[in-house]
Amino acid sequence: MKETMRAAVLRGYHEPLQIEEKPIPVPGPGEVLVKVRASGLCVSDIHIQDGKIGTVHLPYTPGHEMAGVIAAVGKGVDPARIGEHISAAIDIVCGECEFCRIGRTNLCRSLVRIGFERDGSHEEYCVIPAKNAFTVDPTIPFEEITGIPDAVGCMYNGLKNQAELGIGQTLLILGVGGLGMNAIQIAKLMGATVYATSRKADKLEVAKQMGADAVIDTSCEDLRTRVAELTNGRGVDVVLDNIGLEWSINEGVYMVRPGGKVLVCGYISEDFKVNYQEVMKFEKEILGMRGMTRQDMAEVVELVNQRKIVPYVYKTVPFEQINEALGLLRDGKTKGRVVLLFPED
Repeated sequence: MKETMRAAVLRGYHEPLQIEEKPIPVPGPGEVLVKVRASGLCVSDIHIQDGKIGTVHLPYTPGHEMAGVIAAVGKGVDPARIGEHISAAIDIVCGECEFCRIGRTNLCRSLVRIGFERDGSHEEYCVIPAKNAFTVDPTIPFEEITGIPDAVGCMYNGLKNQAELGIGQTLLILGVGGLGMNAIQIAKLMGATVYATSRKADKLEVAKQMGADAVIDTSCEDLRTRVAELTNGRGVDVVLDNIGLEWSINEGVYMVRPGGKVLVCGYISEDFKVNYQEVMKFEKEILGMRGMTRQDMAEVVELVNQRKIVPYVYKTVPFEQINEALGLLRDGKTKGRVVLLFPED
């Protein structure tokens, strides 16, 4: 194996990432070395680049949607794992705190995240704990595998655990894109009726292909009026806010039925205000959601292996074009996840 690798390094906020040569890391006890084959780009990468995530320390390599092959193992890890195709759980957890003990590992008190507090997958090789490497069927394309730990997993956690979405319920997705396209598939799998919104007609066409029962073009349709028509004035059971602006959360609160739930996933605005009376009188709930639990990860991997969920990928680009790809994401010119591909050799 060669001794160095290429990595995308963030050295300063509001600056492009630099493609640099770094030593290939060596896996320690309980760790594996992953040869990264694909790495997904996320809006969180933009937030990191803009200095909005305080736990990041420069210089470092971002990337939290990893797909690859185990190339080497550290002490205590079965060598038979070499060659496995894997997806990497983002969260490195203690397994001992109050949240880990009850299965809510995404809230671990000692949480460290791949691609946030430690180097991530925008590099040719990455070391991760062996427990974070989940084996995926080798027939699944690497670009699809990248979506498992976040673009799919986050939606799965939110809809299953927080919203408790079920058969016969209605879901309104505000801002259908990299996350929302996967949320449509998950919600349909759970037996729900799905309405999706966007200001862009091309995104809405994809949403229909993914299984949305109705789409709303908010560039030319009144959102509240259309939702009232679709639900006969009842309101939806769950709103999934993938936008994260003050107006979007407020719209969600007004359009959800009495006793309904608004899931907050997007995070652009730092704070928001809602109508207190609307929440209190009608017992509406506003719920946070972040990441996924270890159990969720195992379940999503199985669903992807069975092709019950096919992670949506809008575009793949060579690793060297990472800054151009981030620019597309920043400018809102994508219909879903953009994934970096690394050469096999």
